[in-house]
Formats: sequence, C-alpha cells, structure tokens
Amino acid sequence: MKLTALVLVFASLSVAAELEIRVIYDNTSARSDMTEDWGYAAVVTFRGRRVLFDSGTKPPLFMENLKKAGVDPASIESAVISHDHADHRGGIHLLHPRNPSMTVFYLDKFIPAAFTEAEAVHMKPVRVTGPREIAPGVFTTGIVEGEPPEQSLVIETSKGIVMLTGCSHPGIVKMVEAAERQRGGNGIRLLVGGFHLFRMDAARIAPIVSKLQALRVSSVMPAHCSGDLAKQMFQKAFGKDYDTAGAGKVVTLD
Repeated sequence: MKLTALVLVFASLSVAAELEIRVIYDNTSARSDMTEDWGYAAVVTFRGRRVLFDSGTKPPLFMENLKKAGVDPASIESAVISHDHADHRGGIHLLHPRNPSMTVFYLDKFIPAAFTEAEAVHMKPVRVTGPREIAPGVFTTGIVEGEPPEQSLVIETSKGIVMLTGCSHPGIVKMVEAAERQRGGNGIRLLVGGFHLFRMDAARIAPIVSKLQALRVSSVMPAHCSGDLAKQMFQKAFGKDYDTAGAGKVVTLD
C-alpha cells in the first residue's frame, strides 16, 4: 500500500474515511498554531469510534492542542497509554476528570506511581496483560517486554493493519513482530509513532530499517523519539511511502 494512497488533510473527518489519525502531541509541529513539546499523543477515529493513544507530557498543553485539533474530550470513548513514562501519560490526568466515562487502559506492569496518580483524579485504569480489543477492530498488543514494557495500538482496516507506537522501548522491530503475530502476519499498512532510535547511529539504524521492510511494513511516519537521522534514513528507504508527522497532522484512510 503506497503512502500516496493515504489522503492527508487538515479538516474534519470525512464521512467516507474509514480511519482518521490526528496527531495531538509531538516534539515537532505540522501546524503553526500547534505547540510542539517532547511527548506523544494521537486520537484515532475508526468507523465512528474514537480512541486516544497516549496523552503527552504537560496536561494544559495537551488539552490546548486537543482543542486546536478539533477533538471534543467527551467524544473519546477510551484511552490506551503505551507505557508508564510521564511524556506519554501526563495529559490523561486532566482529560479524565472532564470525561470520567472514558475507559483508560494501562499495562498491569506500570510502576506503582502511575496508579497512585490515577487514583488522585478518581481514575481506575483497566490493567492490561495480553492482547485485547479496545473497540471493534482496534486492539492493544498487551505487554511487549522491554525496559519499560510497552503496548501498541493496532487497527484492522479493510486494506491492512495500521499500527501506532508510543516509544518502542522494547525495540520497534519487536513491537511490529508482536502485532503481526497477533493479528495474522500479513504486514503493516502504516506504522506511525515513536521508534526510539534518536540515540542510535546509522550503523545501528540501517538493519532496523531493512528488517521492517522485510516484515512488510508498507508505509512509515516516524515521530517523537525516532530521531532526525532515523527519519532521514527511513525517508531514503521508503521514498514516497514515507511521511512526516508532528502535532496537528491529520491522516485519513478511505
């Protein structure tokens, strides 16, 4: 699936779109009115169901970007937090009190402080261990072991799997392998999010790029902790099947 087949817009969700991803929080910005900051968050709307993936670092900034992106907090049915680092779960503490009916999914292996902070805002996260369905066609991988352990969001679209990663601390290849093993191993239509390659040199990044291609990852949109060098290498390897991310980016797939 070529990235050119993805319709990239800065507009409301089209009734024809099966999937929409709105990047809310990133350390780069795709729009002048969206503030960039270290961290990650994206809102996924799939067949009318809305799921938040991660929630950035600074709660007020997360809420401000959410508003600028045109997302009503009350429209979010559930939230999946990839791992227990503060740059991915910060905003949920301000969002949840404004939408207390939202179901929040933490890994069972999150540090105790994460659950203590959740309790302080009367949030009772669902503890995730293995793969589970969050909404029809939207899944978490459950625990992928690493330092720290992490979960990814996987969407089964009519034309293939779309996968969102927060930081990929266990390794982006390991995250993709887990998703493909769980969802049938037919490749990834689009891989978007943090790849955690910003501390690596070209010699270490190159085999990761090749491995993802061997795993039939069709299109990539690295963000957050992926690093500028990795982005350059992915762009060279994937060509027109590469795109930039950044706060304010909207991707729709028909």
